[in-house]
Amino acid sequence: MSGWRGRAARRFGGTALSYLVFLVLASGCAKNGIIENGAAVGRLDDAPVKTVVVWHTYSDEENRVFEESVIPAFERENPGIRIESVRQSSNQEYQAALISRASANKTPDVVRLDYAWIPRFASHGLLEPLDGYPGYGEVASQIGARLLELNRIGDRTYGLPLNRNVKAAIYNRSLLEAAGLTRPPDSLRTLVAIARKQHLVLGMSGLEMWQSLPYFFALGGKLADDRFARTAGYLNSEDSIRAAETMAGLYREGVLNPNLLNGAGDLWSEVSGGGKVLMMDEGPWYYSILMNVANPKADLLKTTLAAPFPSDGANGPIIGGESLVMTRGTVHKAEAWTFIRWMMRKETQTAMFAAGLIPTNADALADVKEAGAANTYMDAFLKGIEHAYYRPPLPRWNEIEKIYEEAMEDIFLGVRDVRGILNEASAAIDQVLAYPG
Repeated sequence: MSGWRGRAARRFGGTALSYLVFLVLASGCAKNGIIENGAAVGRLDDAPVKTVVVWHTYSDEENRVFEESVIPAFERENPGIRIESVRQSSNQEYQAALISRASANKTPDVVRLDYAWIPRFASHGLLEPLDGYPGYGEVASQIGARLLELNRIGDRTYGLPLNRNVKAAIYNRSLLEAAGLTRPPDSLRTLVAIARKQHLVLGMSGLEMWQSLPYFFALGGKLADDRFARTAGYLNSEDSIRAAETMAGLYREGVLNPNLLNGAGDLWSEVSGGGKVLMMDEGPWYYSILMNVANPKADLLKTTLAAPFPSDGANGPIIGGESLVMTRGTVHKAEAWTFIRWMMRKETQTAMFAAGLIPTNADALADVKEAGAANTYMDAFLKGIEHAYYRPPLPRWNEIEKIYEEAMEDIFLGVRDVRGILNEASAAIDQVLAYPG
């Protein structure tokens, strides 16, 4: 028996035994007249253990650390609170399930939620503001202002950033060395020239923002102004048109993943053991997942090399990650806040770093860097967050992503000229920005 069910059973067994001992002693004492007013004696259920239900989307290894190390440590320090860990799939169905349950007032107490989803949930009144809870200021002071901004709608903060991630370039070591390189290039244009000369492939995995925006930015493309108030003059600028045309041209040439519009292919296997994919871009979970399977097919630290994504532009890959939020429907607000605050501690986030999750706590981040992250694959991701692109906290961000993705699909299919496609996409996104709620 494992997980929270095992812990619950053990706790119940211990509680039941204590209760039986109490009854025997109380019965014996009552016969001797020592306890005269039984109603005045405190009962074991006067302060029942409260259960905080936590929904999350941790991977296998992340979930193992969370359930086997983090939760038991929390429950030891907080014996009046039990954590019920509920693992979910990270997809649109997860988002829909949360909204549906919120409408029926049957939400979990705490949710680990993607940064990009928080504005939508908060704007619908589904989340509890956290900035009024005791100790919030102390917790927030350990988190960077830009991360907190992703969780803020108006003048209220609805989530606390729990972890962050970013994509890095993951290279096939053998192909890199065969190209005469001792280290990866810093420029995507240089990498393109190498791939073209060696007849190799760069493994972009899709056209969604998370997948294609690093390439678009690296080739000089722009998305919007600094405040993300408008995209006109940015997404449809000459620089962006050239970047999109270059990407589509590389795809047709076969330099940019020729399977891009047909499922992308098995890039995870190809970059470590194949002879064609020179580089793919992926998050740290590539290593944390594959290095913890029962029978790994390859020693990834020998067959691959992770480095910050090469760029010639002002922005790097998108900063991703999850925050902990409290749902409006929870009846255990104090207990939920206790858990959220505890998860922000240096010690807790350092423990989760072992599963590849980059801390948001400044002290934890400093500790993992000092502890020797430079000797592992994580160094590339830690460096990558320094130049990452922060998505704006917009309730209708998913609509903006969809417009961008459809525009990229039209560009790669070559259905119309790139300028016209980006002009239409820019106008559509600016229409969304005009009514952001």
